[in-house]
Amino acid sequence: MAGKAKAMSQIKQLLRLHRQGDSIKSIARTLGISKNTVKSYLIKLATGKLPVAELLALEDPVLESKFHAGNPVYKDPRFEHLSDNPESYRKQLGLVGVTRKLLWEEYIIDYHQGYSYSQFSFHLHQQLLARRPGMKLEHLAANKLFVELQESLFIISTL
Repeated sequence: MAGKAKAMSQIKQLLRLHRQGDSIKSIARTLGISKNTVKSYLIKLATGKLPVAELLALEDPVLESKFHAGNPVYKDPRFEHLSDNPESYRKQLGLVGVTRKLLWEEYIIDYHQGYSYSQFSFHLHQQLLARRPGMKLEHLAANKLFVELQESLFIISTL
């Protein structure tokens, strides 16, 4: 699958084989990945500041952060400015007459280099969705009866 990150165990093997002097083609054949993937990891290795021995000594999550920096959108100052106060946006959207368009207009006045309306709406939706609590109740059929009365939830067990 194109663009899928490789397991860190494979990356460590790649680094070991490269350190031993194996060719790109033989590394690719040994690990069962494409030559272009091997080349891209070796390019990332060459642009990095740490030698191979130090990279091999790193824990998997730390090594992964060296090769896969994450989505650059979340490092954008526009995103940081938008995500500073999603709770206030949620409260304002609950008020009568307040729309996303109105919130965006206020956002642009405060932050001139901000997102366009469509990107603002998308990121705001993602922020609000991530903060919405949810719960999945797992139970065996006919094991419990869930009854919701006004503000309380009662669970009646049949066992």
